[in-house]
Amino acid sequence: SRTTHPSSKPTLNDPSALQRLYEASTTAIHELSNKTRSEINIPYLTMDLQTRQPKHLEVGVSRNVVDAEVQTWVREKLVPYLLQGTTTSLSDNNNNNNNSLSQALPSPTNLSTLFSSAIMNSLECTSLTPHALRAVILVGGGARVPLVRESMREGLVHLAGDAYVSGSGGNGKGRLIMPEGEMG
Repeated sequence: SRTTHPSSKPTLNDPSALQRLYEASTTAIHELSNKTRSEINIPYLTMDLQTRQPKHLEVGVSRNVVDAEVQTWVREKLVPYLLQGTTTSLSDNNNNNNNSLSQALPSPTNLSTLFSSAIMNSLECTSLTPHALRAVILVGGGARVPLVRESMREGLVHLAGDAYVSGSGGNGKGRLIMPEGEMG
């Protein structure tokens, strides 16, 4: 039988099935960097214990759904965790500022405001302004994710203004945000 829309969250106790599910979902996430929709197809994922028939997984996922899930996770899990001040300080000077978010900005509500707050906190620690930034280089797998690139741009626009971030004004040297492969 083919399962296209599970009626409830499946329980997988088989490590091999979990590994196959993880690999297929990772592949789908990578595909969503370039496409708006991806299909996950895993034949023979598990067995139906009552009918002794194999169960296959066929499900599509859209970039919008993944983006919404990420934004929900940021808002409901990551931001509250960061606001608790549970992150460890990188220095041993006991300044009681273990928070990685800006104290001058409102609490983040999504990924772009989280980026704004984290960048502003770094600037506050160094007594710099957003206009002191010459480039923000996005590296790693996340740099290919459209949500990350757009959220970083929105966060920097919030701090420094659109003309400065897009390259049409400000430092006059082009874009402020560059993917790793575009470095000169």
